[in-house]
Amino acid sequence: MLSKKILMAEDDEEDVDIFKQVLTDLTVHVNLEVAANGIELMVMLEDATVLPELIFLDLNMPFKNGMVCLQEIKANHQWKNIKVVILSTSSHQDQMKTAYEKGADFYMIKSTSYTDFKNAVAACLEKQAVNRT
Repeated sequence: MLSKKILMAEDDEEDVDIFKQVLTDLTVHVNLEVAANGIELMVMLEDATVLPELIFLDLNMPFKNGMVCLQEIKANHQWKNIKVVILSTSSHQDQMKTAYEKGADFYMIKSTSYTDFKNAVAACLEKQAVNRT
């Protein structure tokens, strides 16, 4: 069975490591590619021979923030159907509303609790029917 392709745009290496550990703990089989900033993410999408099914997108990144990336993804006819999960430390309602208005499929608040974060990632992946053992 082929693995699902997931992109993660995250500039914090510790958050990337935690995400990878969550995938391991969930026994999820995915092809994860990580962009360190928004510009890198957009280049990865432009160069992709196989588009991702899901993008986990940090809002606060250098060079090009996640909200700008979200707008560009949803405005592109080839990418607009890719599911985008916003990752943010902010629970500000206006920011969440804006993300959904711009096309986010899910807004995930980065939790300080590993279990809460793992459960939120699992919920996002289950909606995408990612292969699990």
